[in-house]
This record gives sequence, structure tokens and C-alpha cells, in this order.
Amino acid sequence: MPRMTYRFRLLLLSLASLPLLAACGDDDDAPPTTDGGTDAGMMTTTDLALPGLDGEVEVVYDDRGIPHIYGTTRHDVLVVQGYLMSRDRFAQMEFIRRSVLGRIAEIAGEDSLEDDVISRWEGYRRMGVEIYESLPTDDPARLSAEAFVEGINLYIDAVMRREEDPAVMGADVINLVIFGSSFGHWEPADIFALARFQSANLSFDPRDDLNRSARLALIQQAFPADDADPRIAARSGLFEDLFTQRPAREAFTDDGFPDGTTMALLPVIDPRPFGARFTPNVRAIRGAMPFLDRIEERQSRIFGDLVTRGSNNWTVSGEHTASGNPILSNDPHLSLISPAVWWYVHLNTARMGGEDMIDAQGTAFAGLPGVVIGFNRDIAWGVTTTGYDVTDAYQEQITGTCDADGNVTGGTVLWMGGQSPIAFHEETISLASGDPITVRFPYASHRPGSQFLPGSCVAVEGTTDRFVAVSVRYTGWEPSNELATFTGLMTATDVESGRAALDAFEVGSQNFMIVDRDDIMWSTQARIPVRSEMATNLVIDEETGEHTGYCPHMVVPGTGEYEWTGDLADTAIPHELAPARGWIATANQDNVGVTQDGNPCNDEHYVGAGFDYGWREARIQERLAELVERGDITTDDMIALQAETQSPLGRTLRDPIVAILGDTAAIEALGLTEDEETDLAAARTQLMEWTFETPHGVGATDTAEIADSVATTIFNAALTRIIPLALGDETERAMIGGPTSESARLIEWMLTSPSRLLSYDEAAMESVLWDDIRTDAVETKEEIVIRGVLAGLAFLTERMETSDWTEWRWGRLHTVRFNSVVPILGGDDVLSIPAENDPTYPNGFPRHGDWGNVDPGNFGLWNTESFSFGSGASQRLIVEMTADGPRAFNAIPGGQSIDPMSPHKQDEALLWIRNEQPPLYFTEQDVMSHAERELTVRPMD
Repeated sequence: MPRMTYRFRLLLLSLASLPLLAACGDDDDAPPTTDGGTDAGMMTTTDLALPGLDGEVEVVYDDRGIPHIYGTTRHDVLVVQGYLMSRDRFAQMEFIRRSVLGRIAEIAGEDSLEDDVISRWEGYRRMGVEIYESLPTDDPARLSAEAFVEGINLYIDAVMRREEDPAVMGADVINLVIFGSSFGHWEPADIFALARFQSANLSFDPRDDLNRSARLALIQQAFPADDADPRIAARSGLFEDLFTQRPAREAFTDDGFPDGTTMALLPVIDPRPFGARFTPNVRAIRGAMPFLDRIEERQSRIFGDLVTRGSNNWTVSGEHTASGNPILSNDPHLSLISPAVWWYVHLNTARMGGEDMIDAQGTAFAGLPGVVIGFNRDIAWGVTTTGYDVTDAYQEQITGTCDADGNVTGGTVLWMGGQSPIAFHEETISLASGDPITVRFPYASHRPGSQFLPGSCVAVEGTTDRFVAVSVRYTGWEPSNELATFTGLMTATDVESGRAALDAFEVGSQNFMIVDRDDIMWSTQARIPVRSEMATNLVIDEETGEHTGYCPHMVVPGTGEYEWTGDLADTAIPHELAPARGWIATANQDNVGVTQDGNPCNDEHYVGAGFDYGWREARIQERLAELVERGDITTDDMIALQAETQSPLGRTLRDPIVAILGDTAAIEALGLTEDEETDLAAARTQLMEWTFETPHGVGATDTAEIADSVATTIFNAALTRIIPLALGDETERAMIGGPTSESARLIEWMLTSPSRLLSYDEAAMESVLWDDIRTDAVETKEEIVIRGVLAGLAFLTERMETSDWTEWRWGRLHTVRFNSVVPILGGDDVLSIPAENDPTYPNGFPRHGDWGNVDPGNFGLWNTESFSFGSGASQRLIVEMTADGPRAFNAIPGGQSIDPMSPHKQDEALLWIRNEQPPLYFTEQDVMSHAERELTVRPMD
């Protein structure tokens, strides 16, 4: 079908909905509300009546727009949370819900069917229903979902009765949708579907498995070791040079697994009789990639940029703090969007002596109940993604049929020497007009929680009924109740009861940090599949890089010998309590050193691959060790560490680059002009004086700050040219894209320790990768670096429109805009922060930092034109657990409200860009002293 732009589809939707809006009238019997709205602008007290409440609920909004909800029962505070979140964020919530459930086409018509099909294949709607229906009627998570949805639906009813005004300038489409005849209410199962979507965003990664397999096969094909051209043969180890699993920094959270297997005690794995090694079918893999691309694009549409995510969290024992209290820090790195991913809330039944004595505050995802990251009177908790491997891809051998688009349509698969039938999930998708459409998703009937990837089915040459296709198994396609973890954390009283709450967390493995008044702990509790021995017998030849055997971080055969055999025991899942060093830190890196030798499959346990390569974690550990040695650590120290932007690549690459720029012989050999030589000398001086700090410099008057800003600009403009100059010929020949993190690591090794590389040339004493195989000449490291620096300087002169280097401030290039993810019609985008027509920041906010910082601002290192970024710290939480309760600080990149007219639409964003984190108000005294307005919610008579 012809594809239409998403904005145009929704424009049609809005036009179709206009008559429905006009047809809606008032309900004379509806109870009035006298609420002044979230932007009342002065201290007011208002009333609201809601049916079904157990008692009266008091809400105090503080001066940051955060609701503090006081009730007598868990049910009541969650009903009110659902209602008030809807007031602030309903357009965002509804857009996410429809996208996740696959219910766009029932409003926008058949042109949006492709989006819905993708969502139905991902299975969130199906899993939401299955999880909800599997829970007992008195399950706390189920009751929480029901209460929260009750509040959302009461808001929807109030809007339909015109008691609430949903109009949000810039979100016209969603405002109109709710008046559509097919709109309907939210269901409790929707909450579990949204929760599973959040988990999948951080754990569903078949694309990584397919990419690794394709890259290995393509590199082997492009650079065979026995090639007649020695320049080609010398690159036969490129895969292990570029895509090795070795970290750039060996910074692990713990020294091995908690069951006693350490990095120092790993068993030596002898080569085994592997049998014939199969080669993944690159055509099948590439056939599946457009579908996986559309999944990523759809996720990005909901949550923005998903490519450069990461997170930091750490805890420090009270033995090393000035107050004697433990401190927790957490800045999860997600997409920087508007409205923000998070919504602040404080839920309290304890003040009224109510049920469960809840007194929990923090942030919730828009559309989900409770508190996801935060604290209560006794503990605080934070999370980062572990990157554990819970998704496997299988190359299946099919006897049957596939359609012209590469989709499996029937037959059997080879399984344990026999044939296993292909079964189907069926989904019915309603359309705005016309009959519903039924779609069928094939899966191998012998393997639970699996599906075939659309587009991956290709015929076996010379046959008419034999095919190869790729299927995927994922822990998230089996029911589990992660919401129960957060329900439990809200009332946990110490690290032990907090740890017990984690037992329910199975999908989307996280590094949970928990502190109480005395202890600090870390756990990565999750369901981690144990694979068969045949699936984890990879051996990598240290001399040639040749792979023998298998590892689940790539595609494995689907014939039955490479399956899941159980789950990793809790005792082996990485965790730690009160370590002697006095602190714990994670940053998405390898937690226990399984990738230290580059092979994630030769350890006692396989937990994953593709971890962050350690730049952030290394710096965090370095600073924490320094602070512990100094002593008297404060919350200000932790806030400063979250804002750390020293350039990790600058620290390693500046000196070798400067040395090359001072190599007179190398410069003379290139026959440069006098102006070019002058520029190189000036760039060398600028870089030599660089402190590795990376201020944006816009508006700065301090000469030292300006110098650092200009040096940051020159360094990154040069680096983004050196990388493609050095590696572009290899990636072009192998027909693979240029990877950012892997290229950064490889360039570091090429410039600082080339002898570790398989591409090392002992005679030249450098990697052969510096040579451009597209030319007859043999290029050297010096030539590539010098050419890269000159190209960067030329780019800056043109882009900055000046040859005055003092004006080359980094923040003119390195910017961020919190882009709206809620569909808008034509006209100005007033939801993005800053708005696209902002007179002060037309290109986004200028930001400090470069690539790989603790406070991230990552951009593509192969992109020679853009240095903007779209993901980073989605909140910056610091909590000190004192004897009197938590002292907490936070800021989110946005605000509580989606309404551009609200004072709380972007007030938090202005704090965030200055790296300011004001205190959060937790005690009743603090809340009331900063109260902006009050709301009394009474049971309806």
C-alpha cells in the first residue's frame, strides 16, 4: 500500500473527528467541578467529586506542579493519580496507549494499518491481557492497575461531559480523538501492556543478534584470509578489531558472579568437536531488517531517539559521607522528549493512618501507576539497564510456503531431526471504516514465546518448498508481573524487603540500587535464560579472530540443539550488599567481566553481550574512589558527578593527535600549503592547552572556559572526520554501516595500543586500517589524522561563518531540543522545548559535554554535519537517607504539564539545562510551605 506520513494521517483523522466534537453536549445531571486548573497561578483551594472513593483525598500541588496525594486507601490515591496524570498528560498517555496496543487504524483508517500490525506482532496487547487475567483478583498489582484506570476513565467521562477541558494547544489531534465513536475507556490490561512495552524498549534486541551475524559473514566475505591481495588478507581479522566484545575500559561493578565464579577463576575452555559450522543466511537477515527498522522507528516516534541510550546509578555508604548517611544517585538516560518521559507524584496513605502506610514519592512513566523510581520514608531506589541477553534469534529450516514479501505462510520446521508444525497467532484490527482485518503471525509450535520475523523467509536455491527464515524468542512474550516490584518497593522498609520486592521482576533486567538508613545494595534480579551447552561453546582464535562454535549473541540454528534449558539461579544473578570499598556503581557496562577477553560465552554463566564499553562507568568509578579517599562526601558531590563532562576520548586521543600535528616530517611529506601548516600549528596549540573539560561556551566571557569550548569543538570536528577517513574503505567494501561506539574504541586502540589489534603491521608499527584500500597509495596514520584535522577546520570555518576561532563555541553545534512526540497538525510546534521558532535557541539549547561523558550528549561519530543529540539524563535523582527520612533532589527535562500555557510546561527543563536539582518536598511541613494550590477530592454522594 502507498505509505503516508504520520502527520498527514493524523490530519485526516482530525478532519474526520470535527463533526463529532460539535455533536457532544453537556450532561445537565453531571456534578460540577470548580478546579482552577493546573495553571491557576495563585494559591487556591478547590473541590472535586469522584464516584467510588473510599474516603476523602487531599491533594497539595507544590510550586513545581507536583501533586502530593493524601488518602486513606491505596485504591483512592491511585484513582486520583490516574485522574490528575490525565489532566497533565492525557494527550501523551493516549497517543502512547494507542500506539502500543495497535489501535491507531480504528481512528485513522487503513493508512495506519502498518503501524498497528507491527504493534500486534510485538504482542503488547496480547501480553497485557494474558498477564492481567493470570493474576488473582486480590493481587496488589492488579488492584493498582484497576484503580489507576478507574481514575483515567473518570477523567475521560468528565471530558465527555465537558466538566474538564482537554484542549491542549499543539495536541489538537488527540484532543479530538477522545470524541470519536470508537474511543472507549482504558482497560486494566492496558496498564500491563504499557508496562511490557517499557520493558521491551530496554531488553528486546533481536536486531543486535542479526547485525552481528550479518557483519561477521560480510566481513569474512569481503576480507578472506587467503585473498591473493595482501592488503585484503591483512584485514581478515577486522570483525574482532571492530566488533569485539572487549570493553574500552575494564570497569566492572563486581569481580565475577556472586556464586563464586570470578574473572580470576574462569575455567579454561578447550576446543570441542563442533561439527560443521553453519553460516547465517545474510539474505534472510537483511530481509528481516526493514521490519526491525520499522519497530525502531515506531518506538522512536513514541519516545524519541532510542539509539544512544544509557544510564548511571551509584550508591555511597554512610561510612564515607559527611552526614554518615548513605546516598543514592540515579540518572536514567532515555529519550529527551516533550512532554518528558517521567511525571512526578507523591502518594501517601500514612498521614491519615490508612491502608499499607504508603508514603512514596518519585516519578512514574506517563500512563503507568505508582512510583517507578523514587523513595519512601525508609528506602530509596534507582535503576539502569543491564543489557542482559533475553532475546535469541534462530535460523529455521522450513518445509512449506512463504509469500512474495518473505513472510512464512505455513508448513513445518526442522526440529530435533523431525518436523514441527508452524502455528499462528491471530489478531483482529478494527478500522475507522469498513470491516476489521485479521492478521496472522507464524511461530514454531515447539518453542514458547517465539515468532518468525516478517520478511526473513528466503527460498533455498534449487527448491520450491524449502526455505530459510529467522525466528525470535523473547522472555517478554511470556507472562510475568513486573508491576508488582514497584508496588512492593513503595512500602519496603529496608534493603532486604526492597530486595524481596525485586523477586517479581522478570523482564527488562535492571540494575536496581537500593539504600536504607544503614546499607547499600545492588541487584540485577531478572529472568535470564540458561542456554544449552551447544549454544554457548564459542571459541575465538586469538591469532586470526576465527570463530568456532556458537554464542546466543548471534543467530544460532533453530534445529533444537541450541535452546533454552531453564533460568539462571538467583544465587548466580549479579548482586552485591554493602561492599567493603564503600560504593557500588553501574552504567550499562559489563557487570562482572564476562567480556574482558572478548568472548562472552566462555564463562561459567552466559548473561549477555553488547554492553556499554565502559567509558562512563570508568569515570564514575574513578571519581567515587577519589571522593571516598577524600572523605566527607555530600549530595553536592553527587550532583557534580552527575554533571561530569570531562571528555573520555579527549583524554586518550588528544596526546597522540597532538604528537602527529607536531611531526614536521609527516607534514612536509604531504606538501601542505602555508595556510594549512599555520592552521595545524594553531590547532595543536589549542588542543595542547585543553583541560578536557567541555563547556558549551555560548555567552561565556572567561578566557579559560572559551579556550576549552573551542578545543572541544576542534577535537570533535576532527574526530568525526578521522574515523570515516580511517575506516570508511573497510565498511564500504564489507557493505556495513559505520558503528559509533565500536569505531570510537577502535580509533583509541589504533592510536594508543595498535599492537593489540589483529590488523597490526609489525613492520609499520601501526594498524593496516589506516591505509585506504580504495587508492593505490599506502596511507599512514599521520596522513589520515592530519587530513582529518584540516577537514574539521575547514568545516568549522564554513559552518561558523567566521575564521575567528574564539567564536567557535561548542554549544553552537552541540545542542539538544526536547522534541514533541505527540502528533501535531500544521503550524508551529509549541510542544517541543525550546519551540522550533524560539528566538533565543532556534537550534536547541547549547549543551556541555561531548561523546561518552557521565552526563551524556552523544552524537554520531560518523556524522560530519550534526553534533546535536536526542537522549540523555531523563531525570537526575539524588537521595540521602537520613534518620528523619529522605533528602531528595531531582529535575526532569520538561515539566509536569503538556499544556504550553501552564507555568509547569517547561520549568523543569530550565533547571535541567543548568544542571540544577532543587530539593523535592516530602514532609508535610515542606510540602505546605511550598504549596501552590490545594484540591479536595470527595466521594460522590
